[in-house]
Amino acid sequence: MPKKIKAVILAGGDMTVSEPLLELLRGGELVIAADSGLRHAKALGLRPQVIVGDFDSLEPQDLQHYPNTPQQRFKPNKDELDLELAINYAKAQAATDIIFMGATGGRLDQSLAALFIAAKLQGEGVNVSLDSGKQRIYPLTAPATLELPWPNTILSLLSLSESSDVSLTGTHYPLNHAILPFGVGLGVSNVIDKEALLNLHQGQLLVILEYDKSQGMPWLYKDQKLV
Repeated sequence: MPKKIKAVILAGGDMTVSEPLLELLRGGELVIAADSGLRHAKALGLRPQVIVGDFDSLEPQDLQHYPNTPQQRFKPNKDELDLELAINYAKAQAATDIIFMGATGGRLDQSLAALFIAAKLQGEGVNVSLDSGKQRIYPLTAPATLELPWPNTILSLLSLSESSDVSLTGTHYPLNHAILPFGVGLGVSNVIDKEALLNLHQGQLLVILEYDKSQGMPWLYKDQKLV
């Protein structure tokens, strides 16, 4: 059985250092900074193996912290996003699991592109998740099962395909082979009771978790570092 390789891509969107985010990062063997995503490395106590992108939004002071880190520079008039260049690097290293860190919450176009890119990547057989420290997102392609052991967390499901067949237990609003059409809010704002289990029988889905401090979710870990 091939060895699993977990890659962390630091993207240029918003990020909050939180306990769920730090837990997700543990075991990451490959850290890739995509252009201005490099600024998140210091906050997380991470040292990237490589910095990729066109370096058009990367602050010089952030780059000065990593003088010996290898760089892959590209021309600004390229076709790919810096995030896609980082994904290509992760694929070349045979990554089986990829986390997009800080890929949402900034520019809307960049956030939507990150979600669609992640969904396409997951459909190709790579385990993908996105985390900003306030939200975690899993793209899923059927058949798929996902355990969600986070009580009091807001859970939303959005179909990316024409319709998705979903079963869900352990939430305020359980589902049993419910059909979620594309372009509706039917799956938005559910809440996990204790531990939820999701089964996607058909279709493609975005699973969105909102960490809510008022719901009792552990929140900021300002000084915690990863090793």
